[in-house]
Amino acid sequence: MQEQSIEKAIMPFKVRQLVEIIMQKKQLDYEGAFNYLYTSDCYKTLIREDAKLWYMSGLYIYDLLEEEKEANKQSESKILLFFSFCLEKYKDFANISAEETLFVFRKYGVFAFLSEAFEMLHTQGESYILDEIDLFIKARQV
Repeated sequence: MQEQSIEKAIMPFKVRQLVEIIMQKKQLDYEGAFNYLYTSDCYKTLIREDAKLWYMSGLYIYDLLEEEKEANKQSESKILLFFSFCLEKYKDFANISAEETLFVFRKYGVFAFLSEAFEMLHTQGESYILDEIDLFIKARQV
């Protein structure tokens, strides 16, 4: 019979504790709470044996999880603002309607491009960003 590490043995109890805290604090059902936990980097750290995060209290781990989720929200908000900026500016640049701009962005995968290049692009000027978007779209039209 294979020996089980203490980390592996205690993990179901720690996960249950976290899910209960999440259910209570976030008003989620158990499926939503499991999803909330399992889609986090905090969970990835929790299951790493070398991290020893499972030693910490459930409330401490929950606080770490909330810090991660808040940082993700702020990052998503910045990216959403950048997407909005790009859509509005490209609409004027290409002299097309908002609906046409959205169609072009979807058709050619511009949102994925902007997301992947966000760290570099959002620090650039408007004309550079618009030129990059236009080049990206033209390369996909071929």
